[in-house]
Amino acid sequence: YTVPISVANVSRLSMVSLTLVYDPNRLRVRAVNEGSFMRSGGANASFTQQSAPGRVDITITRSADATGATGTGLLGAVLFEALSPGPVTLSISGTGTGPGGAPMGLQFRPASMTVQP
Repeated sequence: YTVPISVANVSRLSMVSLTLVYDPNRLRVRAVNEGSFMRSGGANASFTQQSAPGRVDITITRSADATGATGTGLLGAVLFEALSPGPVTLSISGTGTGPGGAPMGLQFRPASMTVQP
């Protein structure tokens, strides 16, 4: 299963730090990949990720950024391996800042799915 992590209708996002939490009895992370949104407009960005059973942490920062990324797009994607069938909720939380470190008001929505055998 590939689960996209998207952002919609954001204005001037320079840094985003995300935590994705899931049931490690049902899923295992195989890969965490960067999306293209934070590199929009030709900006350089650093993408770091760390995963542990039940959790993925992602930080994306546009370097020397004076404008931030605006609009809608893909921040990243997580490739999961199914371990056991049943319902799973993917919960996401995090923070974001604009140019100069101004805090952004981000809203997150959990996603639910059913792992098939």
